[in-house]
Amino acid sequence: MRAVTAEPAAPVYRSASSGEPAPAEERGRTVIGEDAVAAIAARAAAEVSGVAGLGGGVRRGRRRVRARVRITGNGGTATLRLRIAVAYPRSARETSRRVREHTAAEVERMTGMSVRCVDIEIAELVRGGRAV
Repeated sequence: MRAVTAEPAAPVYRSASSGEPAPAEERGRTVIGEDAVAAIAARAAAEVSGVAGLGGGVRRGRRRVRARVRITGNGGTATLRLRIAVAYPRSARETSRRVREHTAAEVERMTGMSVRCVDIEIAELVRGGRAV
């Protein structure tokens, strides 16, 4: 049996003058949409112990209270706004602190964006699947 070796593929983007690979800044840009950042933030918030209702929301009477994420960004900076439900009897203050830290870290890690702040609105306290 014969070993097969492959030559590395040539870069697609080459400088017109030297034939060398063009610097990354000249090859184009990557844009991460607000919906993608919102999905990352919502998933990160849902990973924090004590957060209830992300995804399908929490039932309150006939209406559902949904966790929402709003993103505003300018350049590489984002401001996150989360509306969450907290599992009772968890501390709303402690849960908010952990959500803020974890969400900012995950958005920064996955997108490269700098998170300026994470505003959190606690919409509900939930006990055993029911709103308090």
